[in-house]
Amino acid sequence: MSPAVSQVSRSTKTRLRFLRRLLFLAIFLVVAAIALSQFTELKRLATGILASTAVLGLIVGFAAQHTIANMVAGVQLAVSQPFRIGDRIGFEDNDGRVTDITLSYTYVDPGDGTSVVIPNQLLVEGIVHNYSTDDTQA
Repeated sequence: MSPAVSQVSRSTKTRLRFLRRLLFLAIFLVVAAIALSQFTELKRLATGILASTAVLGLIVGFAAQHTIANMVAGVQLAVSQPFRIGDRIGFEDNDGRVTDITLSYTYVDPGDGTSVVIPNQLLVEGIVHNYSTDDTQA
């Protein structure tokens, strides 16, 4: 396995592990609050736990706003396919070949030995010139 594939796999595993733990914690807190609400004396505690969970959800939502927007844009790029891997595109001051399209970022090789990483949200909102477009891609 190449180092790049290995790195992506490790990165993906890390993200999935984090999301799994976060989801487990949220489910645990909601179930605990519902269980505690069954006891009259503990209803106030259960209400506090549910309110804290809601506030935590809002904080995480606001903190992840750009990340979520990039992911939604990545899905939009995958569905609409205004460009594909291997296409030569121009975006703002960046021209080059698309080398990879992930859920959050698109990687462009300008041909000078570097890689330009562009957030997908910017590509969806901006003007992208696809110099490789032909009738066979439609």
